[in-house]
Amino acid sequence: MRDSRSDITSEPQALSGLRVLDLSRWVAGEYATKLFADFGADVIKVERPAEGSLTRQWGPFPDDQPDLETSALFLHLNTNKRSIALNLKDPEDREFLLRLVETSDAVVESFRPGHLEALGLGPEVLHARNPSLVLTRISAFGQNGPYRDREATGIVLQAAGGPMNATGSADRAPLRKPGLLEHYTIGRSAGQATMAGVFAARQGAGSVIDVSGQEVLLAGADRRASYLLSASYSGMTAPRGVRSPHRHGATFTGPFRTSDGFVMIYVTNQAFWNRLIDLAGADDPQFHLRFYGKQTVSGRDRDEFMEYISAWCLAHTKVDLMERCENARIPVTAYLAVSELLSHNHFRERDAFATIDHPVAGPLTYTGAPWRMRHGYQLRSAAPLLDQHGEDIRQHHAARPQEAGKP
Repeated sequence: MRDSRSDITSEPQALSGLRVLDLSRWVAGEYATKLFADFGADVIKVERPAEGSLTRQWGPFPDDQPDLETSALFLHLNTNKRSIALNLKDPEDREFLLRLVETSDAVVESFRPGHLEALGLGPEVLHARNPSLVLTRISAFGQNGPYRDREATGIVLQAAGGPMNATGSADRAPLRKPGLLEHYTIGRSAGQATMAGVFAARQGAGSVIDVSGQEVLLAGADRRASYLLSASYSGMTAPRGVRSPHRHGATFTGPFRTSDGFVMIYVTNQAFWNRLIDLAGADDPQFHLRFYGKQTVSGRDRDEFMEYISAWCLAHTKVDLMERCENARIPVTAYLAVSELLSHNHFRERDAFATIDHPVAGPLTYTGAPWRMRHGYQLRSAAPLLDQHGEDIRQHHAARPQEAGKP
């Protein structure tokens, strides 16, 4: 394991020289700023004194013992950031934040609409201190409109934004996508928008970016925009399940049990189908003759086909079946546990994981670079302790990142 700061190189990263203030307290904003921090920006995490970010209070925790410094969610979302505790209702702390704004390129916040203004830190105040500042505002339904002040959890946004309406079987209740997926999707869009604002600021003007979580999900690539466009022109809406594995065609998808786990089969065209029949029916001419080249299978044919494929999968291990299918150019993958991913030779050879020491949580292993590029991702430091860098930031707040050195 390596010390959290001992191997920082002097070579600049892609976003070195940028400074971003992270005022957010939940996943979307913290993920948006993590994208900057991991590629070299000086991201200062502004937290409530004694309490910190809301993500510090969200588990899992080691041994199920809550601790502000060991939340897996916070440790994941805040790598390479610095932390300072400020009470934004205190005049002195608020003035210090404004001095930080003067040397920053962007501010990301996720307060309720109107709260920043109530603190005396609205867009006009921030731009008076720094006209080229990019202010990214993340909220559930946007900074204006009839729904502006409505409550919204992740499941509310999935329902309002469209993903749930198209997820699951047509004859059953809608399903939500698991985990905190919607918040990461919103955070990714907010990060992209912030970067666009930084580029625009090179022309000399700052910007205020209004990110509505509901609208991000509505306009996302996961079927929402195309369905909405279809409805606008034809008046027809795509029902839930329209692209599910139950559409009774020759193409099908789904998880299948093997002798030691599961594989996901994703056969979406005639070529994949025929290759699967060749492989699964290699020792069964009758099965091969019956199903090769079929355009559709339904009724009894489908039931017996699924029974045969299920038995064929069960006779193999998940990795062996994945390799057999891959060699035959059929898209099938094994469901791998986290421990299997961590030890997998492909990911190890690509340095897909990075390890660092945290002063409280100990050695931590992270997923590494989301993409490869020169001067790109680097795990320079673990997520900060609450107010870990407060004294240093207060002493050197006037210095731009390139003048103060890497964080």
